[in-house]
Amino acid sequence: MKKLVLSLVLAVCFLMANSQDLLKIEGQNVSLDEFKSIFYKNNHNDEITKDYLDEYMNLFVNFKLKVREAKEMGLDTNLSFINELEGYRKQLAKPYLKNKEFDNNILLEAYERISLDVNASHILLSVDENATEKIQQEVYAKALNIRRTIIDGEISFSESAKKISDDKSALTNGGNLGYFTAFMMVYNFETAAYNTKIGEISMPIKTKYGYHLIKVNDRRKASGKVKVAHIMFKTGEGADKNKIEDAFKKISEVKELLDKGDDFESVAERFSEDRSTAVKGGVLPIFGVGKMLPKFEYEAFSLNNVGDISSPFLTNYGYHIIKLIEKQPIDEFDIISSDLKRMISRDSRSELSQNALFEKLRKSYNIKNNVNEFISFRKLYAIKVSNGNFVSKEINKSTLFNINNFSVSVDDFAQYILMNQNKGSDIDEMYVNFVNSQLLLFEESRLEENHPEYKALLKEYKEGILLFDLTNEKVWTKAVEDTVGLRSYFVKNQMQYTWPNRLDATIYTCASREIAKEVKKKIYQKNWGKITNEEMLEQINSDVALNLQIQSNIFTHGENNNIDIIEWKKGISNDIVLDDGSYVLVDINKVMKSRNKEINETRGKVISDYQNVLESEWISALKSKYSVIINREILYSLIK
Repeated sequence: MKKLVLSLVLAVCFLMANSQDLLKIEGQNVSLDEFKSIFYKNNHNDEITKDYLDEYMNLFVNFKLKVREAKEMGLDTNLSFINELEGYRKQLAKPYLKNKEFDNNILLEAYERISLDVNASHILLSVDENATEKIQQEVYAKALNIRRTIIDGEISFSESAKKISDDKSALTNGGNLGYFTAFMMVYNFETAAYNTKIGEISMPIKTKYGYHLIKVNDRRKASGKVKVAHIMFKTGEGADKNKIEDAFKKISEVKELLDKGDDFESVAERFSEDRSTAVKGGVLPIFGVGKMLPKFEYEAFSLNNVGDISSPFLTNYGYHIIKLIEKQPIDEFDIISSDLKRMISRDSRSELSQNALFEKLRKSYNIKNNVNEFISFRKLYAIKVSNGNFVSKEINKSTLFNINNFSVSVDDFAQYILMNQNKGSDIDEMYVNFVNSQLLLFEESRLEENHPEYKALLKEYKEGILLFDLTNEKVWTKAVEDTVGLRSYFVKNQMQYTWPNRLDATIYTCASREIAKEVKKKIYQKNWGKITNEEMLEQINSDVALNLQIQSNIFTHGENNNIDIIEWKKGISNDIVLDDGSYVLVDINKVMKSRNKEINETRGKVISDYQNVLESEWISALKSKYSVIINREILYSLIK
């Protein structure tokens, strides 16, 4: 019992500590929770000490002072700030405007599907997406009848595809699409292919292309991706017998060379008629299922071990021999999930995700439609909306529907139509889309209330933008544009900007002693203006590219070992022998004594230092302007 009471007391004390204010700036409070959210995000030290907390709190106070000043100056009311923050707000809101359960399920489904390859055939009956309901029903009935004739054995699927399918490739492949995996077909087609049993024919499936009958021929564990090299002799589509026999003779001779041990890449480079890959040893880009001709793909995935070479085989392009270079299995879910999410966002699945969100919002909020208002509006304007020439002549503030206690007017819907109508628009469909858009806006308006972490993050961005804008004005830009202040600062602190002793020299690294002797002679010629360093390099390196290397620069101590070990005196140094047997000569052109820098020689450093001074003066002024009270006891409670 005592332990229970003690635990309750400690819990109450903890809650009291967290509810207390850590900091007050001119009467405005900053809670411990706000400080902790930033502190722990930026601090990964295992040990937290008083000194560390004091240092961090000083930076935090400076940050809050600048933000307070920005608000006092009204920077948070500037249109540019409001627009920039709105852009960030939209981006930050995206992860919260999701049906996470649905998105997770569709992500798992995508991974399950890419783990399997499906071989399927189809028959397509084309129909326009905007066709009337009657036409669509007629095409659907036709598809059902075709399906019945195939199932009853009156005709094979392949023959039916050749005769009826609007996919003209069926004339040569009998409708067989080969193996494919997720994201390679439109989602409805893909789903039907994965859900239909091997050997069975699906019911008619509607896609944007029309109605499909799908027969699943096979399903196998995903082959992943392969990288192969190939040697090819062309025949071309419709080649005559002589052309095919000639290509076969050539590929057979190549196979004999490979069997005798000739290098595949070398043979490909010499003989392959695919010249775009021959120069690369025949290597093709890595590919997965559905990316190559079915026969080529079958042969490639049939090779088991890296280095395996196929027998000659014929495709529509000619005869090939291929060599396996690399096999890549499907990655584990944790590795590939980010890529899958990106693929989903670009796929028709993204529409399903959006619709799932709207469905979730409809269940979360109470939507009350004013049916009579919509019927009246619809009766007046449905035809005009369909013609794309709707014009709002009067403002009608009557409530069209409510989302909880939020009222949406008839005029709001009218304005939506004006911005989105096209010829052929359907007023009922536009109404559904409008309700969805209002649901989304309502959900966005409640994000800060429903998600404290979103509210905190948005506040960080808001204060960050204010801090950047004001610091840019008070410090960064001012230091660059205030040329009088910058020069005055430089003159007062000129002793901080000096050049040490320096050496204007050229370093000659020679491959051998003999080269060094030759180079030394040419250095004398160069100093008399008879040869340049470029000409010297060209002459010395005419046979071996690395006989001589030249580096000219102005050096200080510590920048180059060879410079550090020689006597700093004008002229050519003695030979320096390196561990690798090379010789180094240093030609000293000038010894430059220490001196003060001119401002143009160190402008970047001066600007940086001047910015630090401006910021320090600005912080001092802010601390004088605003009172700061820190509760050190609460601050030190973070020490573990």
